[in-house]
Amino acid sequence: MKLTAKLAYSQLIVNRKRTIFTLLGIILSTAIIMIVCTLVTSGTNSVMLIAGDPVQHEALFALLLIPAIISTIIIVVMSVIVISNGFRVSANERVTQFGILKSVGATKRQITATVMYESIFLSMVGIPIGIILGLFLAFWTVQITNHFLYDLNNLTQIMIETLYIYMNFTIAWKAIAIAMITSFVTVLFSAWKPARKAARLSAIDSIRGVGQVNVKKIRTNPLVGKIFGFEGTLAAKSLKRSRGNFRASVSALTIAIILFVIASGIAETVGRIEDMMFGALDGAVQIEYLSARHLEFNEKTGLWEANVVNPIDSRIADVITERLSAFENTQISASGFHAYLYTAAIPQEMLSPQIRQWESPDRLTVNIITRTPNDYARLIEVAGVPHGSNILLNFYSINNRGNITVIEPLQYNLNAIQMTDAEGEVHEMPVHAILAIDNLPYDLRPFTGNPAASVAINLIVPYGYMRAYGWTATPMDIPAFMAYARTVMDDFFPLNPADTIAQAGFRTMIFEAHDFVRLMNLGIIIASVFVYSFIVILTLIGLTSVISTISTNVRMRSREFAVLQSVGMTYGGIKHMLNLESIMCSAKSLLWGLPIAILLTYLIHLPISSVFPITYQLPWLAVTKCVAGVFAITWITMRFSASRLRNESIIDRRF
Repeated sequence: MKLTAKLAYSQLIVNRKRTIFTLLGIILSTAIIMIVCTLVTSGTNSVMLIAGDPVQHEALFALLLIPAIISTIIIVVMSVIVISNGFRVSANERVTQFGILKSVGATKRQITATVMYESIFLSMVGIPIGIILGLFLAFWTVQITNHFLYDLNNLTQIMIETLYIYMNFTIAWKAIAIAMITSFVTVLFSAWKPARKAARLSAIDSIRGVGQVNVKKIRTNPLVGKIFGFEGTLAAKSLKRSRGNFRASVSALTIAIILFVIASGIAETVGRIEDMMFGALDGAVQIEYLSARHLEFNEKTGLWEANVVNPIDSRIADVITERLSAFENTQISASGFHAYLYTAAIPQEMLSPQIRQWESPDRLTVNIITRTPNDYARLIEVAGVPHGSNILLNFYSINNRGNITVIEPLQYNLNAIQMTDAEGEVHEMPVHAILAIDNLPYDLRPFTGNPAASVAINLIVPYGYMRAYGWTATPMDIPAFMAYARTVMDDFFPLNPADTIAQAGFRTMIFEAHDFVRLMNLGIIIASVFVYSFIVILTLIGLTSVISTISTNVRMRSREFAVLQSVGMTYGGIKHMLNLESIMCSAKSLLWGLPIAILLTYLIHLPISSVFPITYQLPWLAVTKCVAGVFAITWITMRFSASRLRNESIIDRRF
C-alpha cells in the first residue's frame, strides 16, 4: 500500500466519529439514488400495463424518467454539500500535518492523493452498504405502494374502464450500476475541492495553520451584543470566522426546508380542491351515462369532428329518473349535456366587454342541456314561456387567479343561434327566453366552481339526444340504493363487464361521491409515500452534516473554550454562547429556506389556480413545523456536544 493511502487509512481510524458521519452520508446518498433507480425500473412494468401502444409507452416512460432525473440532481447536489463538508473538516484538521509532510518533500499531488484515498476507502465501504439499504427500502416502498394501489384498483373498477395497476419489485443490474457510478463520482467530486485547497497551501502556512483560522478582525452588529450580551457577540463572531464550517449545515437545512414546505403546500392545495368540488356532495350517489365519441380531424374545415356513438335520448333518461325516484326516501336531480360539439358566431356588438376578453366572438362554444320534466317546468315558469321553448342561460364563469367572477356574456337579446358542427354544417336553434343566473332558483343554478368547464352559450332544450347524462341521489340507505340503481341501469343499458367504453359505445357508472374523494386521496397518499420518503432521507443526509459539523466544531474549539474559561467565563456562559450559535445558524437557514419555499409554492399555485378557483394561502402549518424542527435539531446537537466539555480539564484542553 502506498504511503499516501496508509496515511489516509490511519486518519480514518483515528477520527472515527467524523469518519462514521461522512460514511453515513455516503450510505444514505447511495441508498436514495438506488431507490430512485429501482423505482424507475419497477415502475416501467406499470407503465407497460397502462400504455396501449409503443408510442404511449415512450410518452409515459418519459413522464416517469423526468422526475427521476430531477430527483437525482437534487440528491447529488445535497450529497456534494454534505460529503464535501466531511472531507473539508478532515483536511482542516490535518493542515499542520500536511505542512510537516511538505517540509520533508511531499508534493501537492501526494497531499491531494491522501485526501482522495479517504474518499476511495469510504466509497468501498459506504456504496455497497448504500446499495443494499436502497434495495431494501425500495422493496418496502413498492409493497406500501401496492397496498394503496389495491384499494385504488378496487375503486377504479366502478369509476372508469377496467384498469389494474401493480408495481413489480425489479432488481436490474443497470440500475445498480448507475447508482454505484453516480455515487462514486459524487464522492470523488466532493473530496476533490478540499484536497486541492489543502495542497495549494505552502509548507510554512500549513504549519502555522493559516488555512485553518481566520485571523482578520471581524465586526458584528452592536445590537447583537446589546440583546444577547457578551456571549452573543462571541457567537456572532464565531459564525463569521467559521463560515465554511457552517455553510454545509445551513445549505442542507435550507434544502430540506424548501422540499418539505413545497410538498406540504401542494398537499394542502389538493385538499382544498377536493372540498370545493365534492364537499357539497358528501353522502350523495352519482349515476352517470357517458357515450363514447371518436375525434377525427377534418382537413376541409380544419376542425376536429366529434362523432358520438350512442347518445342517450333525454326522454328515456326521464323514465330512468322516475324509476330512481321510486326508491324510498330518495331525492333525485338530473341533467343531460351535449357539450363541445357545436360552436356559434355571435355579433360582437351583442357581447359584453368582459366576455370579449376571454372568448372569440367567432367561435363561442355551445352547451346544449336537458333537465328533468319538473325542473324544466320550473324554468319555463320563471322565464314566462310555454312548454317546448328553448332557454338561454346568460352566465359565464371567469377564474381570475383563483377568484371566481360570474358575468353575463350577452348584453342584448337573441332570437336564434346559428350553430356550426365540426363537419361545417349549420344548425339554427331558436331562443325563446334568456335568464341570468340571479333569476334562477338556487337548486337549478349550474355549478360555477370550475370555470375551466365554463362555456359561453348554455342552451336548455325540452328534450334531445345527449352525449352524457347524470343523476345525483341522496338516499337514506346508500348500499341498497346503489344495488337498486344498478338493476335500473342494466334494464336500459345491459353491458358486458369485459367490454371497454370503446367496444360498448357507452359507459354507466354508479358510485358514491365519497368514493371519488377516496380515489383522489389514495392518489395523493401514493404520491406522498414517494415525496415524503424522498424528503426524509434527504433530511437525514443533511442531519449527518449538521451533527458532524457542530460536534466537530465544538471539539476543534476546545482550546478556545479553555482560554475563555481561564479568563473568567463560566461553563454556563459557554453553553449560552453555543446555544446562541445554534439559534443564529437555524435562523440563517430559515431566512434562506422559507422565502424560497414560499415563492416556489406560489409559482406552483399559479398554473393550478388557472384551472381551479383556489386562492393562494401560505402553508402556515408546514412553516411552523419547519421552524420548530430546525431550531430543535441544532439546539439539541449543540447542547449534546457542549455537555462533553463539563468533565474536561481546562489545562488538558489548553495543552
